[in-house]
Amino acid sequence: IPSIGKDEVLVKVKYAGVNGGCETFRARGEHAFEANGKATASDPFGLGAEGVGTVAAIGSDVTNVEVGDPVCFVGESFAEYSKSKASMLWKLPCDEPLPEHVGLRISGLTSCAMLEQTGKIQPGEKVLITAAAGGAGHFAVQFAKLAGCVVIGTCGSARKEEVLKSLGCDHVINYKTQNVSDEIKRLAPNGLDAVLEGVGGSMLQIALDNLAEDGRLLQVGYISEYPHNSNAALESSRNELKASELFWNKETIQRGKQVIYGNAWPKDFSTVASSQDRVLGLFAEGKIKSIVDDTDEFVGLESVSNAIDHMLSGKTIGKVVVRID
Repeated sequence: IPSIGKDEVLVKVKYAGVNGGCETFRARGEHAFEANGKATASDPFGLGAEGVGTVAAIGSDVTNVEVGDPVCFVGESFAEYSKSKASMLWKLPCDEPLPEHVGLRISGLTSCAMLEQTGKIQPGEKVLITAAAGGAGHFAVQFAKLAGCVVIGTCGSARKEEVLKSLGCDHVINYKTQNVSDEIKRLAPNGLDAVLEGVGGSMLQIALDNLAEDGRLLQVGYISEYPHNSNAALESSRNELKASELFWNKETIQRGKQVIYGNAWPKDFSTVASSQDRVLGLFAEGKIKSIVDDTDEFVGLESVSNAIDHMLSGKTIGKVVVRID
């Protein structure tokens, strides 16, 4: 069990979420996680990007949570116990942490902050969400609808189409059966006002080709080019921008009146607190749904590797969650 400092909290983990980018590059010790490549048996690194649980112990300076409180946390969630800075915890307005709470801390917050703060989406705008049935995507559909936008979502199965329509997605494009570019041109003949793009590869280029004159592209990831895909190089061979460099360098590119935001988190991270309150409030009021993938079940730390493979398979809907305890 980890020891904690004065400003830290020990959390007994109940559910852990699977985040494709974090789990892939954290384990490989690449990009922002390069230091992990120098880990040793005596100085290891933790895995898992997000989780929920109950507070098991608090440091002497901690005042925002108490033992027994249900909380969301980030980092080292693939463990029975995890420690966190108290300031990084979200205290949940409920008695018990649920699997539906897992997606709020990263996926929900990311979608809210990128669309509302960085993208500044407005009523009536045409907004494309790629991988719209995924962990971040299904939240993004809901935030765009709450903003009064016309929402177009991409996905790869009939079941995902049904889920997206149930969330209020105005138009769904199945990239396996439809020509995505042709459909976008039909639905948004003057171009897309905003895009939340997490696929990379050819989808990134399609989004760029269909931006409105003053459109904004908000990059949230590039999962089709992650190392699990042996065809990653082919996916991006015709692209004008390199998705990995755009993301990890957090590049902002101006193309005339268009703006492309790599890893589109708000530059002023202090403003994200308002998005945290919004995510928790909307969920508590039942105004947004947090979908937990039910296409497979994962229980125990020994199931984590299978859960990661499942998340990267492209078959999932919502957030993949592992029950730890």
